[in-house]
Amino acid sequence: MTLAPEISRIETASVSDLFKEAFGAQPAGVSIITALDAEGNPVGITASSVNSVSAEPPIVSFSLKGNSGSAAQLLKADTFLIHLLSAENIQLAKNFATSGCPRFADLSTWETLPTGEPLLEGVGRVLRARFHDKIEAGPAILLTAEVLNFIRHDTSGAPVVYHARKFHALGEHSEVN
Repeated sequence: MTLAPEISRIETASVSDLFKEAFGAQPAGVSIITALDAEGNPVGITASSVNSVSAEPPIVSFSLKGNSGSAAQLLKADTFLIHLLSAENIQLAKNFATSGCPRFADLSTWETLPTGEPLLEGVGRVLRARFHDKIEAGPAILLTAEVLNFIRHDTSGAPVVYHARKFHALGEHSEVN
């Protein structure tokens, strides 16, 4: 008896490879998280793991890969901003996802809030938060954060998701009834 090609593949592929494929095929919202590092320099990353956990109290979760680079700097921050991106912000998402990209070089694209966090221009929904819990999970760190307040709340932009290693805009064209 010969196994179906997909069953045979499942039995021979590594769990890690199948895991990456499965979650690569699962769309996720896109955010940029920004903060100041210990020296007062702005740091930021693109994240596709931000999720709501609770509305009362308002808590979100996300994960960071490891404890180095920008992720390590974000973990040291007291407070940070979560920029929930729309289709107009795809280039920002790409810049903040690219290692070595000068994310804050153009001073006209961001400002420092009175509370110290770097606020990106052109992003309609921005939350200010502080860490609630940090949990080591293999090579990643799972974080929960309490949302302190909204800096901006404009929901008019088309949401952007990351799917199959590409950014996609959602809109009426993507609605399924």
